[in-house]
Amino acid sequence: MPAGIEPHRPDEPGYIIAWRHKREFRAGRNTDQVMTYREAVRKAEELTENSEDTVYWAEALPES
Repeated sequence: MPAGIEPHRPDEPGYIIAWRHKREFRAGRNTDQVMTYREAVRKAEELTENSEDTVYWAEALPES
């Protein structure tokens, strides 16, 4: 594994759901709900499975 890159820890807090529309040039982040990496991945997979037009993924909460 390259130096400086660590795998995500399942219980690591501070993740949100990000999304991108497949056909339109729209994207965004749902910063209303902050969760652990595991929760965010599961939620993103569930949302992607139930949507034909949008892709979701877990993303670290941007630091202000």
